Amino acid sequence: MKVGDLVKYKNLHGHVSEGKFISKQWIGLVIKASPGGNDVEVLWCGVNRSIERKSALEVISDLCNS
Repeated sequence: MKVGDLVKYKNLHGHVSEGKFISKQWIGLVIKASPGGNDVEVLWCGVNRSIERKSALEVISDLCNS
């Protein structure tokens, strides 16, 4: 998982970020990732940013290799 990947949640529930519910159906863009780290920063639907565990996310589009 790297910067530029589009992601969504793997699990069946959403997430709360800054007091707002993020739907499991939202698509996010990875905007910051550290190699070997467990977390990435995701920009959800162009509005909310949050730090997420890589293990909770699924890559749906690899933009850097398209």
